[in-house]
Amino acid sequence: MMVDMNTPTFSETVPYELRELGYVPPIIKSYDNNGINVWLDRPAGIGSIPSWKLTMDGVQWMVLEEGHRQASQFYSHYKLAKGHVICTGLGFGIREQWLASKREVTKITVLEKFKEVIDYHKDIGTKWSDKIEIINCDANDYKGSCDFLSIDHYEFECIFNIISSIEKVCNNITCKCVWFWMLETWIKDGSFYSTTPSLFSFLPHIDYGGRGNGILENYSKIKTYFEYVNLPNLNKEQLTKFIEMY
Repeated sequence: MMVDMNTPTFSETVPYELRELGYVPPIIKSYDNNGINVWLDRPAGIGSIPSWKLTMDGVQWMVLEEGHRQASQFYSHYKLAKGHVICTGLGFGIREQWLASKREVTKITVLEKFKEVIDYHKDIGTKWSDKIEIINCDANDYKGSCDFLSIDHYEFECIFNIISSIEKVCNNITCKCVWFWMLETWIKDGSFYSTTPSLFSFLPHIDYGGRGNGILENYSKIKTYFEYVNLPNLNKEQLTKFIEMY
């Protein structure tokens, strides 16, 4: 099957609920320059899912699967976003373009550490919404303020590094509300953990509750753990929907 490089990727498989919320997948093009490699991975075997992948110096930073699971993981960010939004990490721009389609969002500032990722978008001709500005900087060092802070600038890292980074960003950026990648799984499972590949039979993690405690209790404990982070007040129905979409 030929891939139209000027058509939003996997546009024919966008889930109905995402489409109804104005989500349009990004245009992704094959690329290999300055350590950035982007390609369409078509694994063999029954049940294998095609996906676009982005690696930098061999380290994977972004994936978009045919079923748009990675977009669904930003459902919570979309629902909470309004006013001036700061996003950490650029990737394929999935989150940024979707949030920009929301009427309540007036401006999006994207913090991207790697200039090579920004150059990738320039080279393939990505057309950004007028609401979006992209700043080449380390999110851990940036200082500013916003209405909603959307954090997702880590991938295969130790959980302790992820938590430290979240706390640094929230300490430097004043916001009315914040949400960060993997929070839904932490709420559901009652444990902080990462996607760090491990040679051991377990991943480094921090237990604070557990599945048996229920998502409201687990979320309450997370809010206590991140004492100075402005996580929103949510009810069980809202948390359940975020977790289901994730």
